[in-house]
Amino acid sequence: MSRLIKQIVYTCLIFISDSTVADTLTLSNGDKVSGKIKYLDQEILVIKTPYANIQLDWTKVKAIKTKKPMTIVTRSGDVVHGKLASDGALYHVKQADGEVVEFAALNGISQLYPKEEKEKPWRFSGKTYAFIELKDGNTESEELNFDADLSFVHGVHRHNLGLETDRTTKKEHVVEDKLQADYSYDYFYNQHWYFTTNLGYEEDGIKELNERLSAGIGLGYEFFNTPLHRLSVEGGINHIREKYRDEGVKEFEVFRWALDYNKEMIFFDKLSFFHNHEMFIPKESSKNFRFESETGFEYRLPYNISTVLQYEYDYDNYPAEGKHKKDSTFSFGVGYKW
Repeated sequence: MSRLIKQIVYTCLIFISDSTVADTLTLSNGDKVSGKIKYLDQEILVIKTPYANIQLDWTKVKAIKTKKPMTIVTRSGDVVHGKLASDGALYHVKQADGEVVEFAALNGISQLYPKEEKEKPWRFSGKTYAFIELKDGNTESEELNFDADLSFVHGVHRHNLGLETDRTTKKEHVVEDKLQADYSYDYFYNQHWYFTTNLGYEEDGIKELNERLSAGIGLGYEFFNTPLHRLSVEGGINHIREKYRDEGVKEFEVFRWALDYNKEMIFFDKLSFFHNHEMFIPKESSKNFRFESETGFEYRLPYNISTVLQYEYDYDNYPAEGKHKKDSTFSFGVGYKW
């Protein structure tokens, strides 16, 4: 009997302790929900309770109070940090410096997620993947592919480095290897706009490309970059120097357009959709038009491991003689992110 009483007391203490640090919601029908808010996006609020993750219609939330600071993204794109609470008809965010930001209604908030407790002056992140690919186009074969992407952010400065290597085999023989490396530097002069420079190197034996060097400058606009949603576009001018196996060196200028998009799937936890592409439009001749893209899904596993299923589509309007203009690749990969 005494053991049962101890278990009941212990359970009550845990409940009381959790409730003192829990975020609380009041719904339009009067129901109250307590737990830890994971995120709000696309009018869906996900809150973790002791029993399960609950998805709520954001328009049905009448009042809210968070125990810890949150990152709040408004519909106008502004970002504020602080504890969110309701006060009658108004909702306010108390920031660390004591300043209070008020909202007339909760529908003025488009995204909400916990703020990092310790913000570092710099952030380093990266990912590396190994893919098995089935290709169609210039070669019908099996291919082993390694990708790595690194990002270093310090204040308004961002450095990105990408590396891709391919080894293609056909009938158990190595056909050709491919190497591609990219570097970009971004300088943010306000919350959304940034100045960007980029360098690139590529060699591809399958396409008989001995080398392609690229250097450019331009402007970028980052619509948002949160744990739930990322979208940015870039445009600028690049100088290209390339040499195919049986041709001379060609140099020309192109207009470069790029898009990077990533979105967490609200109704499928740990699953995200991504799409990115680059387009190179020549200033004088349409012969050198190129388009490269990646589209797919990523599923996060424990210990920072994730799996990726993606489709790559490349188009080169002026390939080497005897080569296809279009290349498409389906690939499945396993990787590690940090």
